[in-house]
Amino acid sequence: MKDRGPPDAVTALQEAQERHAKLASNMRKLKARHKAALREIAFLRARVAETESDMPLAPILPPLSALDIALQPRNGRATLWKTARERLLWTGLTAEQAFYLECECLHRLACSSPAGAQHFPQLVALEPETLRFEITHQGRTVRELIAQGHCMALPDLVAQTVHIVDCLRAAGVVHLDMHADGRNLTVTQEGRVSVIDFDLAAVDGVAFSGAVAERLAVFAQEGGYEGFLQRMRTILRQVTP
Repeated sequence: MKDRGPPDAVTALQEAQERHAKLASNMRKLKARHKAALREIAFLRARVAETESDMPLAPILPPLSALDIALQPRNGRATLWKTARERLLWTGLTAEQAFYLECECLHRLACSSPAGAQHFPQLVALEPETLRFEITHQGRTVRELIAQGHCMALPDLVAQTVHIVDCLRAAGVVHLDMHADGRNLTVTQEGRVSVIDFDLAAVDGVAFSGAVAERLAVFAQEGGYEGFLQRMRTILRQVTP
């Protein structure tokens, strides 16, 4: 049998291995953040290059004070609070930018079509100082339904998804975070479908970060709104009988 040495030596070795593993993990995270920072710097340099040198550079996103949002009444509906967070690696946006972007998207969708607003979370309250906003609860996510083994009848699925895409197009909003597992699609007990989470999105075809620009390019390559429509239907078919 191999001699493992005295207990103190074994403990010291285990602690050293744990410290090494933690340092290695931190190094991987730092490298990832460095890569994301370089991506955003390249995006900003390209943005500057597109602007005349003697003209002031337009802001990537307006300040929070520029928000002009029409809030919707609760009317007894279930709601939830969401806090915008910095997700440099994922979206390339600060928490303030993420807050502005999602609120702007939801506001546009609510104004573009009153009937279509039911397919998206509606803004009920804003707290810009804490970067929190209250939105209507749109039902369970498709991912939750799949995990629970539920199947649901989705009335007029084709019409619903066409209506969603028409609303997005009319509002000038591009949702860039449609996961195949259905985490950003919800369904109510009545079978009404909604698209949620607009913290990775584009408005009027404008990308607000390098990460968003990359996603927007993929969106175009995959068929734009028509491709988005087909992806939604493929995801939703996982929970239809």
